[in-house]
Amino acid sequence: MSGPRPGRLLAGGRDAVPGPVPEVAPGEPLLPGYRAVQRLAHGRRLDTWDAYDEERGCRCVVKVVRTDRRHEREVVDGVLREGRIVTTLTHPHLVRGYAVLTDPRAAVVLETLRGATLAAVVEEGALGVEDTALLGLQLVSVLGYLHRHDWLHLDLKPGNVVVEHGKAVLLDLSLAARPGAGRPGAGTPGYLAPEQVTGEDLAPATDVWGLGVLLREALSGEEPTPPARWRARRPAPVRVASHAPAELATLLAACGDPDPAGRPRLVDVRAVLAAYADDGTRLP
Repeated sequence: MSGPRPGRLLAGGRDAVPGPVPEVAPGEPLLPGYRAVQRLAHGRRLDTWDAYDEERGCRCVVKVVRTDRRHEREVVDGVLREGRIVTTLTHPHLVRGYAVLTDPRAAVVLETLRGATLAAVVEEGALGVEDTALLGLQLVSVLGYLHRHDWLHLDLKPGNVVVEHGKAVLLDLSLAARPGAGRPGAGTPGYLAPEQVTGEDLAPATDVWGLGVLLREALSGEEPTPPARWRARRPAPVRVASHAPAELATLLAACGDPDPAGRPRLVDVRAVLAAYADDGTRLP
């Protein structure tokens, strides 16, 4: 997998919204022990910063609850939950967390990733079959790891994957949750499984849906269903790139089955993808 010129692209992706002038200027303290370098994104709940970690003596990324939302329990809990996951779980395809902060605002400190988001890569051109399969194998690996620790990602999309030199890293676990009931509609329109729309019966199959959408987009270069279709809670027919081999096309279509029971398991996804990936020498 290759992409545009590397840069720090750990920002909020398509969820980011234009924001006012940052309250903190470059070089000023952002949080105790961290100095601001540049604000990367002003999201609906969080600000994401390129920062300097004074204790470690290195650059990092700091995701901090916006000042105007610091008293919202749900927002604070989401940041602390993400911090707990990335600082206690380690995987080569999962962003590393350095610290979780609670004072003066909830924040999580992450490694700086050099590379491009998958969204930026696909914008320049769809991936080939081999690269799509390699990408899928790496994401299956990290999703399986999260699922074995009883966590669901619930926001799989190209903007939440950074790629560099053939390696994909999954980030943004701000919506991660345990299997079961969840907040209706939580996630990114166009990538939501039907059960995410209702917030009922979230399970590993929910991430399989998201993975299928992501891989179909990577292979075709086309963004998924417009958000308006989800307001009716009717998934659009699944479309797979015409150049996809038959077995791969069948797999990716099955990931979009409205019935979670009809979707393949991650182990089944891996078995099909392995047949189309490189010989394996580029995998960790």
